Amino acid sequence: MTVRREKSKPQKPQPNPPLEAAEEPKPIVNQRKEKLANFLIDVAKYVFTGVIITSLFNDVTDKTMLYVVGMFIVLIALWIGLLLTNKRKEK
Repeated sequence: MTVRREKSKPQKPQPNPPLEAAEEPKPIVNQRKEKLANFLIDVAKYVFTGVIITSLFNDVTDKTMLYVVGMFIVLIALWIGLLLTNKRKEK
């Protein structure tokens, strides 16, 4: 006994619905600023971690200079990174 299948009719393609909450693409300059800001914040974290770990595991003769230079680099990188991630909307 053979089962006969009916051919299905091809359906018309449905138009894509408009995206209601779609964000506008960011300009390249803003994307680069954001990536640079993230990079500088990461640098601040890694330098901070490196200063602490270095002072704990190595016999550093001048720990105060290590802390002063390390914290200076951390604060500058963090400050610039946070300035670049300024999320205020322009009017």
